[in-house]
Amino acid sequence: GGGGTAGSGRGQQRAPAGPALSDIFTPESIGPLLRNADVRQRLLEHLPPQHAATQDLEQLMHTPQFKAQLERFSHALQSGQMDLAQFGLSPGTGFSIAEFLRAIQVQAQISNDAEEEKGAKKDTESGATGDENS
Repeated sequence: GGGGTAGSGRGQQRAPAGPALSDIFTPESIGPLLRNADVRQRLLEHLPPQHAATQDLEQLMHTPQFKAQLERFSHALQSGQMDLAQFGLSPGTGFSIAEFLRAIQVQAQISNDAEEEKGAKKDTESGATGDENS
Protein backbone atom coordinates (compact mmCIF):
# COMPACT_ATOMS: atom_id res chain seq x y z
CA GLY A 1 0.00 0.00 0.00
CA GLY A 2 1.04 3.65 -0.27
CA GLY A 3 0.36 6.51 2.08
CA GLY A 4 2.20 9.40 0.43
CA THR A 5 2.78 12.72 2.15
CA ALA A 6 -0.17 15.08 2.32
CA GLY A 7 1.90 18.22 2.73
CA SER A 8 3.88 17.88 -0.50
CA GLY A 9 1.01 18.56 -2.95
CA ARG A 10 0.53 22.16 -1.83
CA GLY A 11 1.05 23.83 -5.22
CA GLN A 12 -1.71 22.57 -7.49
CA GLN A 13 -0.97 25.01 -10.33
CA ARG A 14 0.46 23.64 -13.55
CA ALA A 15 4.18 23.85 -14.06
CA PRO A 16 4.99 26.65 -16.50
CA ALA A 17 5.69 25.20 -19.92
CA GLY A 18 8.21 27.03 -22.03
CA PRO A 19 10.06 30.28 -21.46
CA ALA A 20 9.13 33.08 -19.06
CA LEU A 21 8.21 36.53 -20.38
CA SER A 22 11.59 37.82 -19.20
CA ASP A 23 13.21 35.23 -21.49
CA ILE A 24 11.13 36.44 -24.46
CA PHE A 25 11.01 40.20 -23.90
CA THR A 26 14.73 40.88 -24.03
CA PRO A 27 16.27 44.08 -25.43
CA GLU A 28 17.83 41.92 -28.17
CA SER A 29 14.50 40.47 -29.28
CA ILE A 30 12.29 43.54 -28.80
CA GLY A 31 14.77 46.25 -29.86
CA PRO A 32 14.24 45.67 -33.61
CA LEU A 33 10.46 45.84 -33.10
CA LEU A 34 10.79 49.12 -31.22
CA ARG A 35 12.74 50.53 -34.15
CA ASN A 36 9.91 49.62 -36.56
CA ALA A 37 7.95 52.84 -37.18
CA ASP A 38 4.53 51.15 -37.44
CA VAL A 39 4.99 49.09 -34.29
CA ARG A 40 6.38 52.07 -32.37
CA GLN A 41 3.47 54.29 -33.43
CA ARG A 42 0.89 51.76 -32.23
CA LEU A 43 2.80 51.22 -28.98
CA LEU A 44 3.11 54.95 -28.25
CA GLU A 45 -0.68 55.29 -28.06
CA HIS A 46 -0.47 53.35 -24.79
CA LEU A 47 2.61 54.98 -23.25
CA PRO A 48 3.20 58.23 -21.37
CA PRO A 49 4.93 60.95 -23.45
CA GLN A 50 8.19 60.69 -21.47
CA HIS A 51 8.73 57.21 -22.96
CA ALA A 52 8.12 58.21 -26.58
CA ALA A 53 11.70 57.92 -27.84
CA THR A 54 12.81 54.49 -29.09
CA GLN A 55 16.06 54.84 -27.14
CA ASP A 56 14.07 55.48 -23.95
CA LEU A 57 11.95 52.39 -24.57
CA GLU A 58 15.01 50.24 -25.09
CA GLN A 59 16.66 51.63 -21.94
CA LEU A 60 13.42 50.99 -20.03
CA MET A 61 13.73 47.29 -20.87
CA HIS A 62 17.05 47.14 -18.99
CA THR A 63 15.58 48.47 -15.73
CA PRO A 64 14.96 46.24 -12.71
CA GLN A 65 11.41 47.63 -12.56
CA PHE A 66 10.59 46.40 -16.08
CA LYS A 67 12.05 42.98 -15.33
CA ALA A 68 10.12 42.79 -12.05
CA GLN A 69 6.86 43.67 -13.84
CA LEU A 70 7.48 40.91 -16.39
CA GLU A 71 8.02 38.45 -13.55
CA ARG A 72 4.80 39.57 -11.80
CA PHE A 73 2.85 39.30 -15.05
CA SER A 74 4.30 35.83 -15.75
CA HIS A 75 3.38 34.67 -12.26
CA ALA A 76 -0.16 36.03 -12.52
CA LEU A 77 -0.58 34.31 -15.89
CA GLN A 78 0.76 30.97 -14.75
CA SER A 79 -1.10 30.94 -11.44
CA GLY A 80 -4.51 31.75 -12.91
CA GLN A 81 -4.79 35.10 -11.10
CA MET A 82 -5.58 36.97 -14.34
CA ASP A 83 -8.93 36.94 -16.12
CA LEU A 84 -8.01 36.03 -19.67
CA ALA A 85 -11.54 35.46 -20.97
CA GLN A 86 -11.03 38.30 -23.47
CA PHE A 87 -8.40 36.07 -25.09
CA GLY A 88 -10.63 33.01 -25.09
CA LEU A 89 -8.82 31.38 -22.16
CA SER A 90 -10.79 29.85 -19.30
CA PRO A 91 -10.38 31.73 -16.00
CA GLY A 92 -8.67 30.27 -12.98
CA THR A 93 -6.56 27.53 -14.57
CA GLY A 94 -3.21 29.22 -15.18
CA PHE A 95 -1.43 29.29 -18.50
CA SER A 96 2.01 28.91 -19.92
CA ILE A 97 3.46 31.94 -21.67
CA ALA A 98 3.22 30.01 -24.96
CA GLU A 99 -0.53 29.41 -24.45
CA PHE A 100 -1.06 33.09 -23.66
CA LEU A 101 0.90 34.25 -26.71
CA ARG A 102 -0.99 31.80 -28.95
CA ALA A 103 -4.28 33.17 -27.62
CA ILE A 104 -3.14 36.73 -28.42
CA GLN A 105 -2.22 35.60 -31.95
CA VAL A 106 -5.67 34.08 -32.43
CA GLN A 107 -7.38 37.26 -31.17
CA ALA A 108 -5.21 39.40 -33.46
CA GLN A 109 -6.10 37.21 -36.43
CA ILE A 110 -9.82 37.41 -35.59
CA SER A 111 -9.52 41.19 -35.31
CA ASN A 112 -7.61 41.44 -38.62
CA ASP A 113 -10.14 39.20 -40.37
CA ALA A 114 -13.01 41.33 -39.04
CA GLU A 115 -11.30 44.53 -40.25
CA GLU A 116 -10.68 43.03 -43.70
CA GLU A 117 -14.28 41.79 -43.88
CA LYS A 118 -15.58 45.23 -42.89
CA GLY A 119 -13.43 46.83 -45.59
CA ALA A 120 -14.60 44.33 -48.23
CA LYS A 121 -18.25 44.84 -47.21
CA LYS A 122 -17.85 48.62 -47.48
CA ASP A 123 -16.41 48.20 -51.00
CA THR A 124 -19.33 45.95 -52.00
CA GLU A 125 -21.96 48.29 -50.55
CA SER A 126 -20.54 51.33 -52.34
CA GLY A 127 -20.74 49.49 -55.68
CA ALA A 128 -24.33 48.61 -56.68
CA THR A 129 -27.08 50.71 -55.10
CA GLY A 130 -30.22 48.73 -56.11
CA ASP A 131 -32.42 51.70 -55.16
CA GLU A 132 -35.87 50.83 -56.52
CA ASN A 133 -38.90 52.22 -54.72
CA SER A 134 -42.41 51.46 -56.13
